Amino acid sequence: MIKKVIIAMTVLIFFILSNYPPLDLVFHTFTNEGYYKYTNYDGSNIMQEGVHKNYGLDRIKRLHQFWLNKNHEAPDKALYRVFWKNPLAFWRWKNYFQDERYKLPYKDWDEIKALAEKNKSTTKNPNNSY
Repeated sequence: MIKKVIIAMTVLIFFILSNYPPLDLVFHTFTNEGYYKYTNYDGSNIMQEGVHKNYGLDRIKRLHQFWLNKNHEAPDKALYRVFWKNPLAFWRWKNYFQDERYKLPYKDWDEIKALAEKNKSTTKNPNNSY
């Protein structure tokens, strides 16, 4: 019984520590490449953060604002994240509460693709991505 409690406590401590340096950097390096993707309402402007390229959320917001300036007639001007909060990704638990990325509204990729197909004929440049 004590052995089970020790194992459970060790796993819990590992889950908690994995959200703080230096363990969070290890998980971030190996699991986040290509994970943080963003889009507008219909998928005509798709952006992705690069883990090692200094492509932070600020850069994504600037690119989105640039796209909005060129496409001011867009009916929905919000920036959406297309990555979800995975409760099994324990190394991101802290980020779910503190990271600005997760405060952006979530939109399912299937919903975006359906809207893109519907609006395909009215979009000026459906392949516009950064």
